[in-house]
Amino acid sequence: MNHTITEFKEVTVITLGVRRATAEIAKEFKELLFDLIENKKIKKILLDMTMVEFADSSFLGAIVSGLKKSSLNKGDIKIFGLQPSVDEMFKLTRLFKVFEIFENRDEAIDSFPVI
Repeated sequence: MNHTITEFKEVTVITLGVRRATAEIAKEFKELLFDLIENKKIKKILLDMTMVEFADSSFLGAIVSGLKKSSLNKGDIKIFGLQPSVDEMFKLTRLFKVFEIFENRDEAIDSFPVI
């Protein structure tokens, strides 16, 4: 899985460098999220999906699993940069009601509470 991890204002930003977020990378992505949450104790995760043109249900399930794990650890996962086809998947699956989704990185980062 091609990705980068950066930090801005105490928010860990995971930038996905793939066009297709599918079952092929879902397990690895879920493991990455769980490692950040459980082992590195990251509370604020922002998922940059600007490069992703397609996301299947397996990948969306990995994001949901990460959110559940994060919530149990008093953290949060937010998302920004959904392409139109991925945005449609979030609407179709009603995940837009589960995740806070933003247009840009700065807006998303500023939405996290300051601790």
